[in-house]
Amino acid sequence: MHPQLRNIVIIEPDLGLRQSLTFALEVEGYRVEALDAWRKGHIPATPALCMIIDDNVLRTREDARRYLRDLGQTVILLTDGVCPPVNDNGFILAKPFDGADLLRLVRSLEAAD
Repeated sequence: MHPQLRNIVIIEPDLGLRQSLTFALEVEGYRVEALDAWRKGHIPATPALCMIIDDNVLRTREDARRYLRDLGQTVILLTDGVCPPVNDNGFILAKPFDGADLLRLVRSLEAAD
């Protein structure tokens, strides 16, 4: 596994959830860049295994959804409602979820590479 593919980007406005996600993934050896909001031009160009994004971010930023669709990046969308995946490489994780559910999904992405 190439070390860059252990990179994960999180975009989560809720500080507590963002910290929890970051901790759970870093404990498993992933390198995490955690952001509180979508900032056009700030999304890392470094290859990432996936991006974990709260669906509230995409509800308010159509440019984010378009960018992610064009990028083709694998996205795990955290949602508390019904929301379609961002692109063909997208997955949905419904809130509330167990940390083990997230880790299982991330590991499956890693195994698929």
